[in-house]
Amino acid sequence: MKMKNPPHSKAKSPRRPAHPRPAVAAAPSPPAHPDADADLNWQIISLLQEDGRMPFSTIAEKVGVSEGTVRNRVNQLREQNVMQITAQVLPQAFDYTWNSVVFLRINSAASLEAVARRFADIPEVYYVVHMTGEHDLAVTSFHRDRDHFREFLNRHFYGQPEILSVDANVNLKVYKMKLKWQVMALDAD
Repeated sequence: MKMKNPPHSKAKSPRRPAHPRPAVAAAPSPPAHPDADADLNWQIISLLQEDGRMPFSTIAEKVGVSEGTVRNRVNQLREQNVMQITAQVLPQAFDYTWNSVVFLRINSAASLEAVARRFADIPEVYYVVHMTGEHDLAVTSFHRDRDHFREFLNRHFYGQPEILSVDANVNLKVYKMKLKWQVMALDAD
């Protein structure tokens, strides 16, 4: 017959140590080949560059690892700012057919960083670089038409005391505009 504890007494719980030990994860085993991790990362990145919505299960099947491994690698690469998964908008679909690049010489008394940040905040601008050579900055942007480009120049470039010169150009034809960058292809040479 099982006896119950009297109502005024507390049931004893198993004794626990005062300070529990933290769990220690086993050290990961090194890859079979030193570049195996980098190779797998690049395979995953390459597939996502082709289709950013590709299911992890499909990627896993293509590269020969588990879906969980792919999920963990993608999360790790995103957390380490190695890659981002974003939607690429085609400006032409919204009637932004004028692609321009404007080269600038900046007044030496002005803050180049502040000028660059100001241009980076403009919605039409998609690329701002500090460069060597005759010009200090290059600003690339998309526009609806010639009038939109002219208004853009008047509003943001001309008459600004920090800008010494403006060399405005319209790209007549784009032969390559590839955001799929691969360092492995460059290292193979």
